[in-house]
Amino acid sequence: MPIRFWQIRLLVAGMAILILVAGASLIAMEYRNKMLSRILYAERMDPNLTEPGLTPAEARGNHNYRQSKVEMGVYVDRIVELSMKEMNWKVDFYVWFRWQDSGMVIGDNFQVVDGWIETKEKKNEYHQGNDHYVLYRVVARITSVFEEFRFPCDDHLLTICIEDPSFDRSTVIWDADSINSSVSSRVRVPGYKMYKMAVVEKPHSYKTSRGDPRLKDGAKATYSQFRMGLWIKRESWGFFLKMFLPLFVAVAVALLAFFINPAHSDPRFGLGIGALFAAVANSYITSSMLPNTGVLALADIINLVGTSTILLTLILSAISLYIYERRGKHELSHRFDRIAFYIITFGYAALNIALPLAATYRGN
Repeated sequence: MPIRFWQIRLLVAGMAILILVAGASLIAMEYRNKMLSRILYAERMDPNLTEPGLTPAEARGNHNYRQSKVEMGVYVDRIVELSMKEMNWKVDFYVWFRWQDSGMVIGDNFQVVDGWIETKEKKNEYHQGNDHYVLYRVVARITSVFEEFRFPCDDHLLTICIEDPSFDRSTVIWDADSINSSVSSRVRVPGYKMYKMAVVEKPHSYKTSRGDPRLKDGAKATYSQFRMGLWIKRESWGFFLKMFLPLFVAVAVALLAFFINPAHSDPRFGLGIGALFAAVANSYITSSMLPNTGVLALADIINLVGTSTILLTLILSAISLYIYERRGKHELSHRFDRIAFYIITFGYAALNIALPLAATYRGN
């Protein structure tokens, strides 16, 4: 059965539609992940909302005559390190408490939620009449489940959450010192830019009474939680290009095969096979930067698109060789190569521009 040009056009059109549909789906997925992150970050810092997966807080408005307000603030002096692979970050900060109840001792027993305090040192204290003030310097390591879906075009909300298990929320409620809480201008997170900071007080309930005899069986222990949020995002596309430049070069080398005569099968297929090995190596290196959570990150998608593109060039080269040698359609084979080159090049370039644009948060 002879091969007609309309059949080649149909094959190429099907390939273009496949690239368009798959690309649109991936772009929509990255954009959806970005919007879901915005919602999650807003919930995390809203005193009246509970993040998905956490126990809804009880007694949000449980203000009574026994409840004492304690002013509390945090000043971040350093972010020592941040590791997405290890899912934690280390921070050096000052925390202070101000209160007016002489019968209470505040600050001796506070803890960092979702982390642990490595060092804690009282730096200053002041007591005169009913006015009380203590200042601590703390170095803490905090566990954080970073949002991997959009890596390396990611942004994150880092939170410092502090509670005192000695006082439930019916006894003590933190009053977040938004005026004096701040972040040092020396704070740097390699690869990221810090663009926003906020502090709130938020009720936090646990699915247990912790055996407290003052609570009914099945009751939730609820504590006042001070929460500082630090928003960070990637500064530029420099890290993205640094990660994927070897992959882009490998794809470009594979595309050069369309300019080699199909009769010269060794160099034509050798380019694609060599590029395929380079793409797999790049995928292995970028995957080593992420935790083994099974999440398909943007980095994995970029590598998958690159590897699939190289594999597609090999398949199309095989078709071109079949047209050239088995069917003897030399001119048709050359036209097929040119059309395939332009469609794959345009589709691949467009996808690698649109995907990071859809994933990158550009707000302030």
